[in-house]
Parts: sequence; C-alpha cells; structure tokens
Amino acid sequence: MNEGQDRNSRRKFLKTSGAVVAAVAAPAGAAAKAAQESQALNLSLELPLLHAFAEAVLPEAIGADGVRDALRDFVTWLNGFEPVAELPHPYLSSVEVQYGPPHPAPRWASQLQALDLLATKEHGAPFAELPVATRRELVAADLERHDAGPDLPRPAYAGHVAVGLLARFYSRPRTADLAYGARINARACRDLASGSTMPEPLATTEAQN
Repeated sequence: MNEGQDRNSRRKFLKTSGAVVAAVAAPAGAAAKAAQESQALNLSLELPLLHAFAEAVLPEAIGADGVRDALRDFVTWLNGFEPVAELPHPYLSSVEVQYGPPHPAPRWASQLQALDLLATKEHGAPFAELPVATRRELVAADLERHDAGPDLPRPAYAGHVAVGLLARFYSRPRTADLAYGARINARACRDLASGSTMPEPLATTEAQN
C-alpha cells in the first residue's frame, strides 16, 4: 500500500469510526439512521461489521450493553490517536527522543475487510450475518495466521485488530471494576486514610447513579 492509499484508508476508517460513536451512543432510532448514513457513504468500515466483530471478540459476560460501551470506547480512542507521537522522556535528558507507532487503523481496516470477504467465500454470507460461534472460529483462525501470540501488548502496538480491541478493553479501569464487582478505580490515587476501606460493590454504586 503506497502513502496515498494509506492516508485514504485511514481517512475512511476514521470517518466510519465517527459514525460508530454516534450510532452506539444514540437512541435506537438515531442509531439506525447513523448506520444507514454510514452505509450510504460506501465507507470501508460499516457499523454492522465492526459491531459483529466486537460481539465475537469481547467476553460474553459483559452482555450487549457492555459490547456497545467497549466499542464506543475503542472507536473514541482510535479517533483521538496521534500517530508517531513523541513519547514521554525525562526533561533535559540526553536520551534520544522515541516515537510511538503509526496509526493502526489502516492495517486493522484491511483485516476486517478480509474477514468479511472470507466469511462470504466460506459460508456464503457476510461476517455480520453469521452466528457468533462461526464468527469466533473465523477470528481465531485469522489470529493463528497472524501469529498474534499469548500476551496483550499496548493497544496501538497490536498487530491484529482483535488483539487491539481486547488490549484496549482490558486496559480500562471500568473493566477492572467489572472483574472485581466493585468500584476499585484502578488508576485513581487513594490516600492513606482510605486504604483500609473496602471498595463499594459495583451494583450498589450503579444503582445510585
């Protein structure tokens, strides 16, 4: 892929990502309209494909609402990602400045498109129309071909979109709360006085909101 194609692919991915954020966050009627608008633009990524992929990759235990929440977070993160950003380093340090990875969107977009094409060839239907179990089999086989490895890297460094989605999902404080069933605020600083206080159960906290 040359530089111009890469920019176009990224632009298409991010435009569709914006539609996904709007559709996932909006009421049902507005979500349907946003999805239709995304499809009408003939973009490289459509909401049904990305949502169907997230259903196949994310843990079943989070349910439909959890999938929508994780997908909204993933797309928002992608839209705000700065490619080849200067990485933090000590002030006035003589260490050579390091830079982050390029934008993962073009690579991930091509992987999703390939999965959709493979689904049609092997099962006679687009990826989004297949049963979840079949979608998972396709994703698992694709991960083996990409030699994804057993560990989750930082999301932007993931070679496969499934790994990137999972890495982003498990890096969220919200996911830690769900795992422990309590509002532990994994990235928040707690003072010494509150150190002996047990986190409030998550269900109770949500009921009060």
